[in-house]
Amino acid sequence: MITYIMSQKNQRQNSVVIGLEFFLNDPKRHHRRYGLATNPAAITAGGIPSWKAFIEHGLGPACFFGPEHGFRGAAQDAVQLDDENFKGIPAYSLYGKRLKPEPWMLEPLDAVIFDMQDVGCRYYTYLYTLAYIMEACEKVGTPVIVLDRPNPIGGIKVEGSPILKEFESFVGGYGLPPRYGMTIGEFAVYLKGEYYPACNLEVVPLSGWDARQPWAETNLPWPLPSPNLPTLACAELYPGTCLAEGTWLSEGRGTARPFEIIGAPFIDGEALREHLSVLDLPGVVFISIFFTPTASKHQGELCEGILVSPVDRQALRSLDTGIAIIHTIHRMYPREFAWREDWDNPAFSFFDKLAGGTELRLMIDRGASLDECLALAHRGEEAFLARREKYLLYGMAGQ
Repeated sequence: MITYIMSQKNQRQNSVVIGLEFFLNDPKRHHRRYGLATNPAAITAGGIPSWKAFIEHGLGPACFFGPEHGFRGAAQDAVQLDDENFKGIPAYSLYGKRLKPEPWMLEPLDAVIFDMQDVGCRYYTYLYTLAYIMEACEKVGTPVIVLDRPNPIGGIKVEGSPILKEFESFVGGYGLPPRYGMTIGEFAVYLKGEYYPACNLEVVPLSGWDARQPWAETNLPWPLPSPNLPTLACAELYPGTCLAEGTWLSEGRGTARPFEIIGAPFIDGEALREHLSVLDLPGVVFISIFFTPTASKHQGELCEGILVSPVDRQALRSLDTGIAIIHTIHRMYPREFAWREDWDNPAFSFFDKLAGGTELRLMIDRGASLDECLALAHRGEEAFLARREKYLLYGMAGQ
């Protein structure tokens, strides 16, 4: 009886089929000249890298395009990369001397295929690599084919204000809130509808995915979308705890739990845990911790802080959690706390790029309450939900 129940459960979990699988098994796709924008996080359900699956199915590719962290996925964040040759195939970097393909790369191709695992957060640069590919392809008339994958943090919940036009950058743009509740395929449809109407776009959709479905129920392997998102918990917290990158707090880079660990040498971790626990934030438990980052901010220094542990995925409000942590540390340690400068524009903080404007930082600086800060952070959410609605491809089972 137990064996039967488990087999039924596995059958249900296995029902999610990614766009890559459909594309590879479609005989009409053969005998074309494709450029493939991908990295090692794009894998089949059996763990085979997308690039290898293409080669094994006789689909080329003619060239590769690599995003941040590189085509090989091994570089750390913000490291600019050069073009390379991979197994005799040119691999063009779209995170270095250029951010978008050049016309001479696109003109010989029948299509550019985009297959990358997104994490559902506007700070993630793969989104803008897709947008820039669509922009470049629209200009030369090369079709774009997006192979869809599940949003690991779900396709329902939206958190935060759409980014202001004047603060758009390669870590935030296209009117997105921090958590936007779309798959990469739905985002491509949104881009076409709102920004690149002449782009010849095709989305190869998912099958069997419920927009409420947690990643654990898809039975798909967790693919390490980038070097600093090793766990699903990291991805769940990322829309909020990534804001710590805009400060001189450690966001856990150089530890085993980036974006789950927040701290600094000047913090009393247990005192911080007590202050945060009083807030009764939904879906998380805070654990005090000592840690020594091996890279990034406070490298080699003993730090104290908190480990943020999600305990209820549905209740979790990641953006609120991240803002509450920064607001609380700022209030507890006003002399030691510091905003990280934006090296591209020293008049602002890097926090402003992530938050989508200066208001939240200025409110925290002048001592506004946490409730006031959260109200600001969610302004415009309903308007984005209405804007997003017509681009959604997936519903909810049973409804």
